[in-house]
Amino acid sequence: MSKREIKCPHCAEWVKWEGELYERCIKCNNLLEQEKIDKIKALDALKKAKEEMERARIARQNPFLRKVEDYATSIFIGLIMLIISVVVLAAG
Repeated sequence: MSKREIKCPHCAEWVKWEGELYERCIKCNNLLEQEKIDKIKALDALKKAKEEMERARIARQNPFLRKVEDYATSIFIGLIMLIISVVVLAAG
């Protein structure tokens, strides 16, 4: 990337900037693109919240799948415990 100058939002000094998102000011050591970083984090949090709401909506609409998932998890854990107990008894 080409180097250019950017004005630091914290100390208002012009510093060399290579276009990196997490680049810091050489004068005050604060992030030059803090606003963009905050926006990206807010968008990620909003996306995760929407996905969680969608999963909750699907779970409310179809309780049968939720029960099947619970039973499958219980059976899987039981099988793992059975295998471990057989191995321990065989090692004896």
